[in-house]
Amino acid sequence: MSEDVIIIEENEDQTITTIKLNRLDKKNAFNYDLMAGFQNALDKVERTNARVVIITGGDDFFSSGIDLNFLTGQERDPEGNVPDLRIPRNFRYFANTWLHPIFTKIEKMEKPVIAKINGYCFGLAFELAMACDFRFCTESAQFHMLETKIGMNPDVGGTIRLTRIVGIQNTKDIVLTGRKFDGNEAYRLGVVNKVAKSHEELDSIIKFYTDELMTSGPLAVGLAKKLIDDCYGKDVALGLELETLVSSQLLQTKDATSGALARLTKTKPKWKWK
Repeated sequence: MSEDVIIIEENEDQTITTIKLNRLDKKNAFNYDLMAGFQNALDKVERTNARVVIITGGDDFFSSGIDLNFLTGQERDPEGNVPDLRIPRNFRYFANTWLHPIFTKIEKMEKPVIAKINGYCFGLAFELAMACDFRFCTESAQFHMLETKIGMNPDVGGTIRLTRIVGIQNTKDIVLTGRKFDGNEAYRLGVVNKVAKSHEELDSIIKFYTDELMTSGPLAVGLAKKLIDDCYGKDVALGLELETLVSSQLLQTKDATSGALARLTKTKPKWKWK
């Protein structure tokens, strides 16, 4: 696998890590190399003390989705095999044991993850963005859940995660028509949190959010993310019980003490992750 298909960048104090999809000659279409590199990048970043993770692509495209050469069995895996994904059991095994877990890593990471979207965000890439906690894009971004246009169904969260984010009506609009839409409509539909008029404004929006996220306690942010994701749609009584369980543990941390004292003294807390 070529390491160049993924670039990992850190800011000066290593609080923000950016994962860049870098298969630019193929518009960041996901093949074995890119998917394996992305998975490895997530595993690496999860073990660091980065406070915020940003996933992005090139200036002109986030990703065009899955590489159709890979999907139709025209590309070999790293062992030289050519799995025929047109055989239903092969496809289900591949999706359920490899592809789904990669995107689930984003949700299970106890750090906020931001999708920074320029240009194309098609198919599998759209589904990747849905697994992130925040999505920001430019007006010129192009969203396209195109699976129905090739006789397929979104199968990496395109129906499940999207419905949780934008509701049934908008999900049917996006998925069943398979139509393409820009950043402004993505914002109207609830697909993205904010839309920017330019790349510079997009950077400013993301900086605002990363700054805000880093003023909050990292343990609290990570566990609040888990509660929101894991308790959505579940029994309310169970959710309330889990909320109090988490808070009772956070109250024992040095970060909670530091946060409370900082609020009382009108100073900035110094978070220690403990």
